[in-house]
Amino acid sequence: MQTSAVSLAGGEISLMKYEALAILRAGVHSGEYYEATNDKGELVGYTMWMPPGNEIFSTSVSIFYVLVVFGIGLSLNYEISEEQKNLGYYEFMSRLSDEAQGYFNSKYIDEFPEFVASLLGPTGQKDSWWLHMAMIHRDYQRKGVLRALLELVQTKAIRAGESLATCTTNDENIRVYTGLGFEYKGSKMMSSPWGEWPIHVFKQ
Repeated sequence: MQTSAVSLAGGEISLMKYEALAILRAGVHSGEYYEATNDKGELVGYTMWMPPGNEIFSTSVSIFYVLVVFGIGLSLNYEISEEQKNLGYYEFMSRLSDEAQGYFNSKYIDEFPEFVASLLGPTGQKDSWWLHMAMIHRDYQRKGVLRALLELVQTKAIRAGESLATCTTNDENIRVYTGLGFEYKGSKMMSSPWGEWPIHVFKQ
């Protein structure tokens, strides 16, 4: 179980599904979503991005989340708009304890954006194609599925002279992203009442 996911859910594993649904709905609504299917039409993986010059939400509340569903971490950072709060964010936040809301709204929001900016520059995230989510079913990992999904956006970025960037809290994903051509920019340990967890940042 990812300590980051548990921490942002206030130590309540049962709340992780509400957090995941809120983020996924908001991301699909506002970002660019790509999926891969097998020959039976079954979903085997997907990625979700925000293009340069865009922030998926418009105010100053952020979410960072890592969930292992298919055996690979997803990572994302969102600023919350009123419209997308109604897609599940309000429900998730209403279920958090006061302690969890305090952690989310103070320590996490204070430290995460500042750390990313220290590595990528003040507008580095907004200026890049930011990979918010990358999920591949464990049966299809190491078979080129993620690489093929990434290439859909890499082609756009290369043509426009733009960069890609992402972050993860899964240590094993350092080799995944560097193997896909991302440059490892740095890491930071985040503390919480429910344990420490790392943030790893990458750029291509």
